[in-house]
Amino acid sequence: MDTKQKALKHKIGIRRKITLTIFSSTLIAIALGIIISYFFAFNALRDSLGKEYVQMSQMLASFVKEAFNDEVENAMTYANSILWVEGAQGSNAKYGELDSEGVNKLLADMDKRWAKSDADSSLAKEYTDNKLAVSMKDVLKIRTSISEILIADKFGGLVAASGRPDRFSQADTEWWKEAFADGKGRIYAGDIETNEATQALVIPLAIPMRNKSGAVVGILKETISIDRLFGRLKEFRIGETGHAVLLDRDGYILFHHRIPPMRAKYRSQGFDNLLQSKKLYNLIVNPYTHKAKMFMAFTKIELPLFKDRGIYWRLFIDQDAEEAFAPLNTFVINIAIVMLAIIVIMIPIGYILSGVYANPINKLRTATEKIVQGDWDYDIKIHTNDEIEEFADSFGAMVSNLKAKQKELLQAKEETEGMAHSLERKVEARTKDLRAAQRKTLTILEDLMDAKNRLESKTGELEKALKIKSDFISTVSHELRTPLAAIKESISIVLDGVTGDTTEPQKEFLNMAKRNVDRLARLINDILDFQKMESGKTVFNIQKNDINETVEEVGNTMATIASQKNLEFTLELEENLPRFNFDKDKIIQVLTNLVSNAIKFTDKGGITIKTASKGSAVYVSVQDTGLGIKEEDIPKLFMEFEQLDRGIERQTGGTGLGLAISKKIIERHDGRIWAASERDKGSTFTFFLPFN
Repeated sequence: MDTKQKALKHKIGIRRKITLTIFSSTLIAIALGIIISYFFAFNALRDSLGKEYVQMSQMLASFVKEAFNDEVENAMTYANSILWVEGAQGSNAKYGELDSEGVNKLLADMDKRWAKSDADSSLAKEYTDNKLAVSMKDVLKIRTSISEILIADKFGGLVAASGRPDRFSQADTEWWKEAFADGKGRIYAGDIETNEATQALVIPLAIPMRNKSGAVVGILKETISIDRLFGRLKEFRIGETGHAVLLDRDGYILFHHRIPPMRAKYRSQGFDNLLQSKKLYNLIVNPYTHKAKMFMAFTKIELPLFKDRGIYWRLFIDQDAEEAFAPLNTFVINIAIVMLAIIVIMIPIGYILSGVYANPINKLRTATEKIVQGDWDYDIKIHTNDEIEEFADSFGAMVSNLKAKQKELLQAKEETEGMAHSLERKVEARTKDLRAAQRKTLTILEDLMDAKNRLESKTGELEKALKIKSDFISTVSHELRTPLAAIKESISIVLDGVTGDTTEPQKEFLNMAKRNVDRLARLINDILDFQKMESGKTVFNIQKNDINETVEEVGNTMATIASQKNLEFTLELEENLPRFNFDKDKIIQVLTNLVSNAIKFTDKGGITIKTASKGSAVYVSVQDTGLGIKEEDIPKLFMEFEQLDRGIERQTGGTGLGLAISKKIIERHDGRIWAASERDKGSTFTFFLPFN
């Protein structure tokens, strides 16, 4: 046995792999079967138990409702007792003709006397030992679910009681007010409260007492013990851990087989989810009263007497999940045992079946080794009538093709070697050509570098010339201001007659000179403003301003100028635009320039200024009905020193800097300005300013 065969012996054979695959597949299938079966069986059992437990809770809820309704019916029977109704009427007669103030004073005096008396005093016995009180005590002996009975008259005064109450007047108590209902009378059932005398939990019940004509003459109050009311719940059991539990609307326990009422509260995330679930049942982890996982189902108890005040209870049936789902766990264990037995049986079966596939593959491996060793004529004999046999046949055909290809490759090798020698000679020739081309390329690169250096030198000279031009224009403009101011002032002095009288022709020429001086001053100011903008020396006063107020300020100034040409001047301003940061003076300069141009190039019609907000910006537009601009001239509008030939414009002249300055002002505000026009129909210049 050679080294390769020894190495193969220590590897996992294909037979073992097939056996392991069958075993693993069976194991996975069984595990998945158990998991899926458990999942569906668990859900089915949970839904079945849930529906059954919900029905049980509804049945117990009906017992609770029935018990409570019995108490109400019995109380109504006592309230209609002739003896008790007459007793209430007799108490009402004691007040005689007293008005409400007199009744209140009498009840207040009785409350003071009552507070000073005790249970053995003659005052207390007058109401706890009278004929009505004795009959009440007889009722308590029969009806053990009732812990206290008392009757108050229609003014709230005490008529009789089975025991001494804390106060004489009941007129301020909730039960008396609700039951008396301003003389209309209605049954009142209060929320669970603690009886001050016995410290037991009770439900106060108040019934209006009526005479033969139906008028309310008094109120009968009973306190019903919840222990007696929920007695049926104590008897309920499911298995060893299943019990009934009653909770109020806040989750406090009203009844539990081992927890005192109102001492604990159900609370947990799972419990809260159960209350919101439509199924009314679910598994709950640690709902306060149990550390184990519980299966719970519930139903809501809403009594008509409680419904108006939002009082309701929830009746739960809970059981340890382990006990509730014990049949399912037993079923799963039995299934697992059966599946384990199947796995044990499948191991030898898998080993036997794997030989059917392993033996042909081993033969194929042996044939491969022979061919690798150089035995190209080794005969592969595999007869399985399946894909392995087809593979063996294909493998044999492949070996035959390889033998033919080998011969072709040897022949091709000889031809390739001949071609290689020929290629070497051609490569040497091409290499000489490439070296010559390389030398020429280096010469071209040297020429390009020299041209680049000359271009950089010219660029520096151009920048220097532009700076000299800018400084020259700025200096000349500043120097021209002083003599222009002197000339303007001198002309004004002569026109005003300070130097003597002037003739009308002289005045006409002086006015013409003054207009040209003013125009020259404006031109110089435009040039200086543009130079400042270009050099970045212009100072912007950015602060919160109102754009509509700014537009109105420009409108008030320019409307007069427009009226001189009989042009309409209109403002269409969007209301309630927010104040935001911009340089008011600079925006006025832009608007004045735009409106001046509009007036200059408009002979009829009018000018309209509009404001509108879009998104996070305000848009301002100046629209005229003037000459308009040719489409090919629109791109030139905002270029410095550009003037368009529009007739009047050529007559009035200008530097061509107004729109260029306006563009730079708007851009310094992070905005944009543009124009739209149609020849002979007017133009619209629009810019926007961002709010932030």
